[in-house]
Amino acid sequence: MWDKLIGCIIGRQGTKINEIRQMSGAQIKIANATEGSSERQITITGTPANISLAQYLINARLTSEVTGMGAL
Repeated sequence: MWDKLIGCIIGRQGTKINEIRQMSGAQIKIANATEGSSERQITITGTPANISLAQYLINARLTSEVTGMGAL
């Protein structure tokens, strides 16, 4: 399940994450999963406003995926 969710954030060839980076102005790094776990750490850096917007956009993508709307 986590792989599908991280996939919806990253998008095909990184298109979605690049969109979020561009819209928010924040730097976003997604770490590889640690061995034995499927969880991945997302690091967001920038101004407080950039970080807040990036968090909002990531959460919106996750919410749309979980609720089945898919496209955002």
